[in-house]
Amino acid sequence: MILNNSYEKLRNHYKPDNVEVLFVGESRPQGGTFFYQGDSALYRETKKAFDEFFREDVFTLNRFKNWNCWLYDICEDPVNGLGNHERKKEIHFNMPRLVDIIETLNAKAIIVCKKTFVESEIRNSRIMDNYCEGESIFFLPFPGQGNQIKFREGLVKSLGEISFCLN
Repeated sequence: MILNNSYEKLRNHYKPDNVEVLFVGESRPQGGTFFYQGDSALYRETKKAFDEFFREDVFTLNRFKNWNCWLYDICEDPVNGLGNHERKKEIHFNMPRLVDIIETLNAKAIIVCKKTFVESEIRNSRIMDNYCEGESIFFLPFPGQGNQIKFREGLVKSLGEISFCLN
């Protein structure tokens, strides 16, 4: 079992100096997979979308970092095993930290990788004061439970809108 600080150390290893595109997740999965280990559903579907966008097999975690993209999870501990009420409560409790991170990073674009519970929290926060849906902030369904194609299509479309960030 990897300790939380090991996950965060790995996440920070892939943090670019200047985050231009912030991907926002709910939390790392309780099963031990992790985007920055390259073994999660979010990693696999993100890779497919980037490869489709660039029309070649180009996605790696190092390239994700070089494109100034970074994934930040609202909750440090996994919440996917919690009941809906507890899950919403944890996301709500951790939103101020996300708002602070977004204000500090001042990313050009945000891609939210979880609509359920997360979208409404973000829409009701001051994050929306600086971002415009469909131009600089995008809400995508998590790529699980049959939403893989919707996620990939949404991410490819989002990448097209923000391609100026992907130098």
